[in-house]
Amino acid sequence: MSEPIVSVRNLRVAFGRPQNENVAVDGVSFELAAGECLALVGESGSGKSVTARSLIGLAGEHARVTADVLSVAGRPVLRMPERGLRSLRGKSVGLVLQDALVSLDPLRPIGREIDDSLRLHSSLSAAERRERVLELLAAVRMPEPERRATQRSGELSGGLRQRALIASAIALDPPLLIADEPTTALDVTIQAQILDLLAELRASGTALLLISHDLAVVRDIADRVAVMQKGRVVEYGETERVLGDPQHPYTQTLIDAVPAAHRRGERLSAEPPRVSTFERAARGTDSPVGTVVFEAEGLAKQFALRGGSPLRAVDDVSMLLESGRTLGLVGESGSGKTTVARLVLGLERPDSGSMTLLGVRWDGVPERERRGRRSALGAIYQDTLSSFDPRFTVEQLLTDAISGGRSVRSAAHRGRVGELLDAVGLPDAVRGRRPLHLSGGQRQRVAIARALAPSPKIVVCDEPVSALDVSVQAQVLDLLGDLQRELGISYLFISHDLGVVQHMSDTVSVMRHGRIVEHGDAAEVFASPQHEYTRQLVDAAPRL
Repeated sequence: MSEPIVSVRNLRVAFGRPQNENVAVDGVSFELAAGECLALVGESGSGKSVTARSLIGLAGEHARVTADVLSVAGRPVLRMPERGLRSLRGKSVGLVLQDALVSLDPLRPIGREIDDSLRLHSSLSAAERRERVLELLAAVRMPEPERRATQRSGELSGGLRQRALIASAIALDPPLLIADEPTTALDVTIQAQILDLLAELRASGTALLLISHDLAVVRDIADRVAVMQKGRVVEYGETERVLGDPQHPYTQTLIDAVPAAHRRGERLSAEPPRVSTFERAARGTDSPVGTVVFEAEGLAKQFALRGGSPLRAVDDVSMLLESGRTLGLVGESGSGKTTVARLVLGLERPDSGSMTLLGVRWDGVPERERRGRRSALGAIYQDTLSSFDPRFTVEQLLTDAISGGRSVRSAAHRGRVGELLDAVGLPDAVRGRRPLHLSGGQRQRVAIARALAPSPKIVVCDEPVSALDVSVQAQVLDLLGDLQRELGISYLFISHDLGVVQHMSDTVSVMRHGRIVEHGDAAEVFASPQHEYTRQLVDAAPRL
């Protein structure tokens, strides 16, 4: 047998002082051969990314990395000087990260970004490099490679940015590709295309180390799986065996948390349902379940693009949202979902159509008339860290929401903050912490608490769990379900994860090119889609 591309034996990575160290990776061992895919799965903080980054000398500042064996492409990493590590990155190892918008330079065209590796690590002339860049863009199925090469990352969709990042990572034909959550932020059809591309690279002999919290994606592409918990590998083996017949309780917990495996209303996590004095004292609505709380008729919205050509983002959209129920909204990136959410929240004005909130007209009225009614609407976003003021503590964030932005503090406000934290299952001790010092799951719970602060009737959830690992996602989805049952809140739930939408929604609307192409009972739409586009979405979704 040929020598493995990656050999790791007894890898240990620790941070902090030796007498009070934090061990992020503890005794991890594995091998990876050409044309194989190994997936590392586990919760945030389990050591997956630190393990992968240790292979290229990027474990982190002040990290102490030790191992009996740590080699990539036959080269010992631990004894390698920084100059050698720089040569290893790109030439022997390509790295694809989740957030291509951050990974790509926003000031340079993607063609120049890809050209960098060739300029630094090859003897190709400028003309030869340009030809190679176009070949790479074509290889990753980039439409119109010559035009796209001149565009910056901000001018590309999420799927096109991810392809550009992969093109940059494989520019030098590295024997190893590390893909750290490469499809998490992508809708199902683009995700399917990226997974097909990764499968092609693997078939051509590239070794693939995949890090993902999406177990359905892992099952589609990985040969073997290593399940990590608290820095250790707790289960390891062939993908079908590990995911089909898990032996370790932690692996079983991860699989049980996948929403697609549960009916609407079933709990995904081991957490008990939330019951608190907040929930009994301040019900979100007095309307009976099924009462119409929001209605839209014939909404349309277009934007002027560079060059003057208009984009019709929303086109003749109608919807009905009932008290205590959830309307799911699905579709590809650019289909108009977020624009609809902004129209509902009153952050954009429709060009035509009408909206009513709690039976009263919501569009076409002066802002001074709407301002006092905005407390009926709340919002939870995907990137909570960006939606929080990083200078504020949790108490300041929630007090600001309670007081309507007046930041007035009182004993009543302090008590209300405690009620909100209790409602979302957070300890009172987080009051004084800032967003950066919270885990992803804790930040999302604070975001939910902030949305609940003014006792809204409707909460717009725009990709609220797509950045969370599967077990934390399960806890947050259970929490949203508990709060809806106990407070009667209505949700407009937007997500590219069809399993999440199916689990959370009573009804679902499918959007394409700004229009709703199918609407109906969520279980019926996903079980027997009528529109061809809906069938494409359902067929493209990976299944566990």
